[in-house]
Amino acid sequence: MPGKKILFFCGGAYISGMEVVTLHLMQGLKEKGYEVRCVFSGWNDGNFKKKLDEIGVVNYEIKIGWIYIRKLWWTIDTLVHYPKAYFACRKIIRDFDPDICQFCNFSMSIMLRNLIGPKSVYNLQETHHANLKNKFIFRLLNKKISIFTAVSNHIVKVLKDLEIPGEKIELVYNGIPPVASGNHTTSLSPKAVLNFAIIGQVAPWKGHLILVEAVEKLKQRGISNFKVLVYGNDATDFGAALKKVIQANAAEMHFEWKGFVNNQEDVYADCDIVIVPSLSGEPCSLTIIESMSRGKAVIVSNRGGNPELVQDKINGMVFNATDPSQLADCMAYMISNREQIDVFGKSAKEKAAVEYTYLNMTQRYINLYEDLKRKNNGMPA
Repeated sequence: MPGKKILFFCGGAYISGMEVVTLHLMQGLKEKGYEVRCVFSGWNDGNFKKKLDEIGVVNYEIKIGWIYIRKLWWTIDTLVHYPKAYFACRKIIRDFDPDICQFCNFSMSIMLRNLIGPKSVYNLQETHHANLKNKFIFRLLNKKISIFTAVSNHIVKVLKDLEIPGEKIELVYNGIPPVASGNHTTSLSPKAVLNFAIIGQVAPWKGHLILVEAVEKLKQRGISNFKVLVYGNDATDFGAALKKVIQANAAEMHFEWKGFVNNQEDVYADCDIVIVPSLSGEPCSLTIIESMSRGKAVIVSNRGGNPELVQDKINGMVFNATDPSQLADCMAYMISNREQIDVFGKSAKEKAAVEYTYLNMTQRYINLYEDLKRKNNGMPA
């Protein structure tokens, strides 16, 4: 299939947001007639390979690791497998002869740096601080990678801070396939219990503790007609510590632990409003996009790309990430103004349907691929 062969290099040790988005992109490219293959880490839990097989992407498990200062055995394992991994990737590239190589993490990019050709794309899905180590890594990548794609203007800034030239950076928002029309379970009765939800990894940087503090402030104001549904694996040290804090605050009645739920429709069916109180620089939160696509009102922190997706009092609400009082104000507003929940949700769904679809994302990449091929063939982009 001349001109339509894309080879992805993706982590895939487990399925995170980056893997989910890459799967959507690969599916979209296949639907557009592209031949897609994927190299991913030989150290994995099997789930990413299962998803690749389900969408019919030829895939290769290759043990490409990284050099870790504090994880000596991981480094030794990497070095032991590196020669075989390098030559295996060289053979894959030679035999498949891809038109574009797309990299999704810096470890594979650096370890395979000498194999990167002139038609290469690097998709950044996470925030990297502009320290000496990261600047050095991205300086090396800049010499090989032709285009860096950023999933938000926040990530555009991250790349510029890492000294990637602006002319090599392209903004491509994440996108997802169509979802069900959404469930508006909101009751307009001011006395009915309103279900907020926090979805995803149960970890300190996700802002669960800020949410617990906000709940405490609502209690102090005498507001009790709400509940927080917590979705995610809570069988962790942080999960246990979080439950102790909730218990110490006598707030158990306001929290319902759902654990990890695989079916997204089950996750969103019972919640009225989704809260994303991230403390870290979320690049382009899939949770926000998935919520918006289902017509859910969202409350988000002002970190990373969150404020790009959600505009305060238009399709949701935005609060200062470190201020639980502001989060409590947002929650109280939703509880007291039930009619606004569906207004925000409708606006969110309309925005997502235009800006955050996998078809838009796929077409944006196809345009970049074609421009890159024309440039390398000496033709005007």
